[in-house]
Parts: sequence; structure tokens; C-alpha cells
Amino acid sequence: MSRRAELLLLLLLLVASSGCSPNIQDGVGPRVPIPNVDGSVLRSGAPAAGLKVALRDSSGVEVAGTVTTLSGYYGFGDVALGTWEVKVSGVSAGDFDSVARDFDLMDSTFSLRALDIHAYGAALLAPTDGASQPVPSPVQPVTFRWNLPSLPGVAARAQVLDSGGNAVWYSGALQTSEVGWNGLGNQGTYQGVVVPPGSYNWRVKFDLPDSSQAKTSTRRLVLT
Repeated sequence: MSRRAELLLLLLLLVASSGCSPNIQDGVGPRVPIPNVDGSVLRSGAPAAGLKVALRDSSGVEVAGTVTTLSGYYGFGDVALGTWEVKVSGVSAGDFDSVARDFDLMDSTFSLRALDIHAYGAALLAPTDGASQPVPSPVQPVTFRWNLPSLPGVAARAQVLDSGGNAVWYSGALQTSEVGWNGLGNQGTYQGVVVPPGSYNWRVKFDLPDSSQAKTSTRRLVLT
């Protein structure tokens, strides 16, 4: 499919998502902005169609969304100059939960490097989802284990969130597949605090060699 056909299809998708119908006959239909930020999504080198792509501002708020076309293309219109993030959500068992890339828009148009949603074998191993154990301590830490994606130079960072999605703890960037946590928080209101019993979630974030960041889905961990 040509880039012109891709653009036309994307415009039709944007119109459909707005609930409006374009007036093609007299040209007075709803205004659909021409994309000035675009890119593509692959799955292990092949175009990945039908994936949700979100445009988020510097504070992490989603300001626009679209889906990839048959050739993996996406685009956003009327994007202002500034710092942004494009985030793609996976759907298949072999996908990352999401892949994102930050970028600075300093000109009127910008094309991002392709994002690859394929996880290349990355997976969480332990603790299992819903596992229960005592609140970790230096004597009895919890050990997070995972498979690294089969890509060169990947760094991994384990993250713990509370049940409300607030950041609790994160590890340093590691090129290994496990890390221990002693129960001491190092983010937000948990900074320097031993976490209380309760339900938490954990995941792993990967810094990939193409400068994108990928995340696994979360697993629940019950601390007693």
C-alpha cells in the first residue's frame, strides 16, 4: 500500500473514531488534521496492524489515540512543538504489554523510527501471579526473576506498584534476569519506608537497543 493510500485510510479512521461523516461532495465535512507526526509498528520485522497507539504529553497524559493500518502505519495531526511520547499496546501472547518512545518535536513534522512490539522471549518468571509471602526484609527479601528479550544490550528494571498504581520501588538498570528487594520503598510517599502488608503489583521495564522502552504486563504480589 502506498503512503498516500495509508494517509487516506488513516484520515478515514480518524473521522470514524470522531463519530462524524466526511462531506466529500461539497468539501465542508469535519476537519481532519493531516498527520505531522507519524511512524510505524512492527512485530519481529513484519507490519503490525490494528494496534492501539497513544500520544502522551510530558506529564504522561494521553492526548490522542489511533490504530495502526494494515502496513503498521500511524499518524497524529496538529501536534504542537514540545516533548511527547508515543506508546503502542500489544495484543498477542508474544508481545510486550507496551512499547514507548520519547521524542522532542522541534519542527513542523517528524517521523519516528519503527517500534517493535514483539517481546523476543521476554517474560516474568517468579513470583507467580497472586503469590503470597511475608513483607520482605534484608533477611528474607523477595527475588524477582524474568527472561530478558533475546536482543543485544538490553537493560532491565524491576518495578513495584501499590494497588492504586502508585510507584513504590524500582531497581537499578540491570543486564541480569533477577533482583532482590528488601521491602524498602524508594519512590514517592514510599521513599525510605518499609512497605506495609497488602496487595502490590510488579513488572519489568526494558531499555531496548533502539532507544525505545518496553514493559511487561503486571503480576499481583500479596505481602502478609
